[in-house]
Amino acid sequence: MLEKSLVVGEYHIDTSQNSLIHGSRKVYLGPLRTSLLHFLCKNVNTVVTREDLAQHVWGRLVTDHTINQHISQLRKSIGTLSLHGLNISTIPKRGYIARMEGVGVSENNVAPIAQSEGSANVITGMKVLVVEAEATQRIQLIELLEELDVAYVEGVATTIEAERSVALQDFDLVIIDTLLADNSGLELIKNIRTGQTSAAADICILSSHFDVQRELLGLNSLLDVQGLLLKPFESSRLKQMLMVATKSNVVLKPQAAYELVPTNVLEVAAQAKAVNS
Repeated sequence: MLEKSLVVGEYHIDTSQNSLIHGSRKVYLGPLRTSLLHFLCKNVNTVVTREDLAQHVWGRLVTDHTINQHISQLRKSIGTLSLHGLNISTIPKRGYIARMEGVGVSENNVAPIAQSEGSANVITGMKVLVVEAEATQRIQLIELLEELDVAYVEGVATTIEAERSVALQDFDLVIIDTLLADNSGLELIKNIRTGQTSAAADICILSSHFDVQRELLGLNSLLDVQGLLLKPFESSRLKQMLMVATKSNVVLKPQAAYELVPTNVLEVAAQAKAVNS
């Protein structure tokens, strides 16, 4: 049983109503996710292991997949309030952390504290999958990510390999080449958002392309892609986009909204351009 409702900064975790409250807005979490958020926020800005979560939230041994699923659902619930000051991040091979700058918890009361060293560079906690067809560009992007000291980087050339990778690893971010053959890069993004892969549907996604095209920006918006990386890749831009991704909460649309997005828009635009030329 939870000790009592918890106030963390501007957020109120109401255990009597199993809800998260921010100002006049409230989202129902249910008993399990309320308990999960309560424990994470009671240890705000501190990494909590999966073993700790299993013991204090479930009271028994549960699989990593079960915990990952509930963390993903909790992020979606937080996202419905469009909260940007509270983020739940995955720390590869360690666990999870509820991040909130400038607050800490003493018993059940929140007191201002100095910003923790752990939040100084959240990029180092990221686990990134690169889906890039061209080997030279894939290697370059992997090297740039390694120079930024991300926790883990994996590179693949096809969407089939990507789907295998997300089935085996818990990634925080996927960078997908929108120029993959037969529009498969855009199809992969759609499949992720509609839950047709093993990746969390609300995982952060960056797309990569040589040009800034109106059609591509429109697709990114419709598919809730967090940003566009232009080729050739550049370190400062990559770092900027990683920072954007770490602060993003993806608020998913209804599945039908993603299913209706046409993934051949870039191909049609290129054909029209060729005809006009």
